[in-house]
Amino acid sequence: MNQKRNKTLLRIREFFRLLFRKKITVLALAIFLVLVVMVLLAPVIAPYGYDDQDISRAFTSPCREFLFGTDKLGRDIFSRVLYGGRISLSIGIIATLIASAVGILLGAVSGYYGGWFDNVLMRLFDVLMSMPPILLAIAISASLGNGIMNAALAVIVTAIPMKARLARGQVLTIRSQEYMEAAIATNASTAQIIFRHVLPNILPVIIVQITLTVAGSITTVASLSYLGLGVQAPFPEWGAMLSAGRSYLKDYPYVILAPGIALLLTLFSLNVLGDGIRDALDPRLKD
Repeated sequence: MNQKRNKTLLRIREFFRLLFRKKITVLALAIFLVLVVMVLLAPVIAPYGYDDQDISRAFTSPCREFLFGTDKLGRDIFSRVLYGGRISLSIGIIATLIASAVGILLGAVSGYYGGWFDNVLMRLFDVLMSMPPILLAIAISASLGNGIMNAALAVIVTAIPMKARLARGQVLTIRSQEYMEAAIATNASTAQIIFRHVLPNILPVIIVQITLTVAGSITTVASLSYLGLGVQAPFPEWGAMLSAGRSYLKDYPYVILAPGIALLLTLFSLNVLGDGIRDALDPRLKD
């Protein structure tokens, strides 16, 4: 037991050593953690509520009182960026985790059993994946209507096929391995084989994809909100803030500068972090 625990600890240490060997990965992780902490502490950090309006201070330039200025209704942009980050990150992370759990389970079962279930499921996913993800998300969101829950559902449905395809491919790769044959020979149940042998061995690839998918989910949510199909007023969301401020870009560019930078930093940090995790988990990329 102790020997197994020591091996696990060594693997964890080796993973973090490889993860932090590049300064750009450390920077990306630091940026992402700072953003997460700031949006979580929005009620404490934000000087105003996200919908506190005062027309008399509309389009106030960035100053000591209003770090990022105010919008057309006199709302503090800094406060709205913090609260908007709560919505963007929450939908991006939670929707990705749900989509990954459903997609990985369906893909693992499909790859393990094969047969008609595999054929029907994969053809269904082929149809969904034949459309560009953003167009599929727009179609789903437009059909269901505006709102946070519908935007999250659109992101989930869009991400499931890719996760299922990935999990199925990994299962097909390891299904003929000796440890799989040994597990079957010992009369292990299907659930035991999938959860004890299949999923742990495909987990490294899945973790990398989950990290990268979070960035894609946040982009999808922002795109839907920008088009008026996602988060609706008065709730702030980075894409919705960009959409609301585009009409004032020429005269008041700071209105979209803050949400744009917040979105850019989030996507940058997640993509770089995903690449770093991939390098740390892929044996072929290790020194």
